[in-house]
Amino acid sequence: MKVGMYSLFSPIHDEETISQTLEQFIKDLGNNIEIEEIDDDVLSSQQKNEYDLITVFVKTGGTENLFKDIFDKLDGQVILVATSLHNSLAASMEILSWVKSQNRKGKILHGTPNEIANEMRKLIKIKNTKEKIKNSTMGLIGEPSDWLIDSHVDKEAVKKQWGLEIVDIPIKEVIEEYQNIQNEKANGLIDKFTSKAMSIEEPTENDLTKAAKVYFALKNIVSRYNLNALTIRCFDLVTELETTGCLALSLLNNDGIVAGCEGDVPSAVSMMITYYLTDNIPFMANPVSLNTENNKVKFAHCTVATKSVENYMVRSHFETGIGVGIQGEIKKGDVTVFKIGGSNLDHLAFKDAKLINNLNSEFACRTQVLVDFENSDINYFLKNPIGNHHILIEGNHYNLIQKFIESLDFDPIIHW
Repeated sequence: MKVGMYSLFSPIHDEETISQTLEQFIKDLGNNIEIEEIDDDVLSSQQKNEYDLITVFVKTGGTENLFKDIFDKLDGQVILVATSLHNSLAASMEILSWVKSQNRKGKILHGTPNEIANEMRKLIKIKNTKEKIKNSTMGLIGEPSDWLIDSHVDKEAVKKQWGLEIVDIPIKEVIEEYQNIQNEKANGLIDKFTSKAMSIEEPTENDLTKAAKVYFALKNIVSRYNLNALTIRCFDLVTELETTGCLALSLLNNDGIVAGCEGDVPSAVSMMITYYLTDNIPFMANPVSLNTENNKVKFAHCTVATKSVENYMVRSHFETGIGVGIQGEIKKGDVTVFKIGGSNLDHLAFKDAKLINNLNSEFACRTQVLVDFENSDINYFLKNPIGNHHILIEGNHYNLIQKFIESLDFDPIIHW
């Protein structure tokens, strides 16, 4: 990670004295993250794209008008660095106030060099996430499932707002690919998959072979359309091929290809955001039950990336009792629950929580977890939800997601 830092310095101050007083701060900051001083030539050229982040170091007061001279050369969110010396913070506040008056977003980084470096790393991760989404293509394979009556999106609006390309792919292409996959190829994958499982419950050898063929079929679709992510109307696989997509989606997520269920585009985009931000593989699930008195929610789904669980059993698909589902045991501890939705993908909900138990009910999808939202009101799920599917990601990423939202070029509608 490399940060380009443009310095603002008032000519009424003694430059040598200022430099001496800031020397230790700059040294300590450089020990925590790579910093390079940049000048007007860099700021005015494509060279600035070589840096992961461009910041403006407000070294002294009296620099407000100097900032206005470079404002148009700054892209995206304006990042100001302020110290506790030489009226740096006061000037930064005046500058940020003016930036906001120009309908631009910005923020001040202020604190110890270590704290500022940590904030810079988060901002770089956010920037990279937005760039990845902007340069990504998602495949919508088949239409969203019929019951997802509020999970459709305006593809043109999403392209304009997020830069994400969503391409429609007929489900028949997957079926055609599936029919061309040899059983021998599928069985080689199954041997590896089942060898790591704790047990195989309902599925037969034929069930496993068919499920593995779906994985290879989707891999071919990913290659054909150069996809970074996909979501599939997976219940059509049940009716057309008498198999399920649960195994395929699990393995695709293991491969780094974000893969969601039921043609649910908002959930798949939610998975992309959380995966790119945190590097942790997301778990897409729906709430099964909740208790508003103790703020606990049970989530479940029939697929989970096997790389993201501590162990797993090979099961059948819950609703249909056919094919292959996965019952994974997810690590207990901090989790973040996230969802983006709306036809323009401009509605957001997120909250930190703790995963306190893995469950084993025969009346819910195979991978089941109990999440404790502790002191957070969970009436969101009953009064103002964004669809039914939600994304769980290991770790407490509330602060990072908050900063991601602050960096967006639009003001999302926050539900929770």
